[in-house]
Amino acid sequence: RVSYASAAPPEVGGAVARLRAAGARRVAVAAYFLAPGRFHDGVRAAARSAGAVAVAEPLTDLPELADLVRRRVDTVAA
Repeated sequence: RVSYASAAPPEVGGAVARLRAAGARRVAVAAYFLAPGRFHDGVRAAARSAGAVAVAEPLTDLPELADLVRRRVDTVAA
């Protein structure tokens, strides 16, 4: 399920709760944030209180992410 940390529905707690109500025993959340902070903290808290067993850490400075950005810039510049 897709959910959002902004004002757009569905929010992460609701998405996790719906999965749990539908019978999912273990729900993990992939939080696609580049850095830690307010949004990630809120997603983690909402997901955990709705029953998620794990929430991914922010992507930060992963080499794979830097490589993806570099390749996309190269493509646009070409």
